[in-house]
Amino acid sequence: MLWLIGGTSESRTIAQHLSQQGCRWVATVVTPSAARLYQGLPGQVQVGALDAGSIQGLIAQYGIHAIVDASHPFATQISRQAMATGLPYLRFERPAYPLEPPAESLPDLDALFQPQYLENRTVLLTLGVKALARFCPWQQRACLWARILPTAQAQAIQAGFAPDRLICDRPGTDIAAETALWQRLQVDTVVTKASGAPGGMPVKLAVAQALGVRLLVIARPRLAYPRLTHDLEGVMGFCLQHRG
Repeated sequence: MLWLIGGTSESRTIAQHLSQQGCRWVATVVTPSAARLYQGLPGQVQVGALDAGSIQGLIAQYGIHAIVDASHPFATQISRQAMATGLPYLRFERPAYPLEPPAESLPDLDALFQPQYLENRTVLLTLGVKALARFCPWQQRACLWARILPTAQAQAIQAGFAPDRLICDRPGTDIAAETALWQRLQVDTVVTKASGAPGGMPVKLAVAQALGVRLLVIARPRLAYPRLTHDLEGVMGFCLQHRG
């Protein structure tokens, strides 16, 4: 049995290929909405955050032989926990999207909190709700907007954002709609993560170039993965080797 980590479009594609090859798998996701990605596929899906104890229970329950980690590029906690099991492990990661001006890469979120990036700026944050509490000290120093998933509104308000500063919508995938949003908010800076093409980077870069908006991109965390691939062929080779 293979353990597939992640609720991304890539993880569903991997699950489809595993099923076609007759490989048994169990997928773990954090939210019910992510679990719906696997609807119609013959594997098992477990919903909820995992810790070291529940991971060991998962391994014992399903007889896990190997791990394919296709989680979001910034979901580092589950990646570290999976590597710590000592089981054969493969990290599948979406390729990075090449950046062009006016995009600027920052090494991590800490590097963003400098006056030259935020002071007196009108900023749209597209970092996810977990990062918003870090911006509380800047609420009076910049005009901050945050785009979040509709289900995260209460959490964003608790993090210090007023409801009228929240854009409760899924990430933009349409250039015209994204352009209209940025123009309506009159932003001069947009902050995002280096989530690759599936995370909407081509759209954001195109709109930033068209409007002359500065696009600040938080680089992916660097982890020492024992094995890493960007293509499905590498995933399938690993899975067939360790199918058990």
